[in-house]
Amino acid sequence: MSTSLADHLRSLPDESLAALLQLRPDLVVPVPADISALAIRAQSRVSVARALDGLDQFTLQILDAARLTRGPDDGTTATDAVLAMATTGPHPPAPTAVRAAVGRLRALFLLYGPEHALQVVPAVDEVAPYPAGLGRPAAELDPRTAVLCADPAKLRRTLLAAPPSARAILDRLAAGPPVGSVPPGALQAPPVGAEDPVLSDPTNGGAPAGSPVRWLVDNRLLVPISAGTSTASGTVELPREVGLLLRRDSGPLGPLRTSPPPVAAAPREAKAVDSAGAGQTMEVVRHTEGLLEQLAAEPAPVLRSGGIGVRDLRRLARTAGLDEPTTALLLEVAYAAGLAGELEMPGAAATRYGVDQQVMPTGGYEVWRAASLAQRWEQLARAWLTMTRQVGLIGRRDDRDRPITALSAEAERAGAPATRRAVLGVLADLEPATAPTPGGGCRR
Repeated sequence: MSTSLADHLRSLPDESLAALLQLRPDLVVPVPADISALAIRAQSRVSVARALDGLDQFTLQILDAARLTRGPDDGTTATDAVLAMATTGPHPPAPTAVRAAVGRLRALFLLYGPEHALQVVPAVDEVAPYPAGLGRPAAELDPRTAVLCADPAKLRRTLLAAPPSARAILDRLAAGPPVGSVPPGALQAPPVGAEDPVLSDPTNGGAPAGSPVRWLVDNRLLVPISAGTSTASGTVELPREVGLLLRRDSGPLGPLRTSPPPVAAAPREAKAVDSAGAGQTMEVVRHTEGLLEQLAAEPAPVLRSGGIGVRDLRRLARTAGLDEPTTALLLEVAYAAGLAGELEMPGAAATRYGVDQQVMPTGGYEVWRAASLAQRWEQLARAWLTMTRQVGLIGRRDDRDRPITALSAEAERAGAPATRRAVLGVLADLEPATAPTPGGGCRR
């Protein structure tokens, strides 16, 4: 019988509770009424997401191992089961590193309970629905696919028979995430290698072509999870058993590193680095001013769901001569710096706020524009460093498959400032006049 988190917290000494509150200070803002309220907050999606944001990749992978090794009956796992999965790959980490990661997860109460019956806080599955980038078990997706996966020899033969184009799709989904969008008409087009005449595909240009996705679906290696038609795209998911088989060379969790990879940094001439930095500083200030001038001339309306629309962002980017990600970044920073804000326009079409709202420069923009270049840059840099916005999410889709727009609530991330400081700390540790190469171990 599993123990609830509230009961587990009640059994802890005061020192352990104090340690939890030090690691997750958001749990006491505001102060909970009792242990039950504390347990509810500790299991909430927002608090769990904040705790996950502060973890390194290796610890997150160990958490995925705990999720993947949960028993079907009581939903618990054990430290030994996590250790066994984490050390399955070709380059296993040291057992002490795995146990240390489990200990950190238990200290944060993302895992709780005794070592032989660990429970995962349910909100972890809500924040990250696909552990280690693997799909759901075949039994949860499709009974016929479950029959195939229950026969390992037949499953291997089916994988070996996959055409190259179909195998490329499998390899991509096996690396995670395990779901993919299906092009219009792909599930209706004949599978690759079909003996029947291949019909023309007007949706994809009219050229006769077989569909590798259709081959994979017909052979139970992919499972449609939303209906696809000739005029609408669908979604397919790679069953967990197929993903694990495709990862047989790298291990179920993928490559495991107990420490960050070294940052590859090429040396540069110090004078050139200083000149480039000064030039980019002036460009940021110039582009921000130009963007705000465009908003003064033509304010951007606020959507009913919050933020500004994709078309308005595209218009601003085109007028400013920037790409859309850069425009979104400068707009978010200007908003965080108090240079742009939402102005209510009474008498216009009503929105969820009761009045029409538009994003345009604030009174602080005039003060900022009159300041020196150094002061303007400092105000922007401080706003970027402290704003709780993850601009890289803009343009992606949320859990309800809606686009995340600039200045919308969906791009809010409480852990963003800590992440930026961590990245700046890595850069500060490099030798002077060196620059990390793209993909060299340092990520924004």
